[in-house]
Amino acid sequence: MRSIQVSTDVFAALWAARQGNEQTEDEILRSLLDLKPTEKPAEPATEPRPKIGFADQRNGLEFPEGFEVFRNYLGTKYRARATNGAWQRVDSGKRYPSLNTLNQSIGAKFQNAWRSWYCIDGGKKKLLHDLRKEENINRRALD
Repeated sequence: MRSIQVSTDVFAALWAARQGNEQTEDEILRSLLDLKPTEKPAEPATEPRPKIGFADQRNGLEFPEGFEVFRNYLGTKYRARATNGAWQRVDSGKRYPSLNTLNQSIGAKFQNAWRSWYCIDGGKKKLLHDLRKEENINRRALD
């Protein structure tokens, strides 16, 4: 691109001659001079970042959208999914901002929720506590 100097009245007349969706002086002048519009470079393709279902800042864990946890409490099976930054119970659809509040929603009062809820990891049933331990080990290995 090159710059040109124009007086205020020429600049005003240029913008007064604007047609349709012309957004720049270059587009207006191209139209007035019967020149083809410039082709805009294609946007570079980017990989969409996976949506995070729930992030536990304290433990440095991120659970992907739809990640499912489950547990048995007093003979009843409960399931919840990580979605849009919260845990959502499958049975009621209610959302909870932490694993502890999810645990309390089923009536469990004084329990370590990390040692009560499970997930399937690599085809095996695993306590969420074990995921937390693995993350701490991975973090120390990086230091």
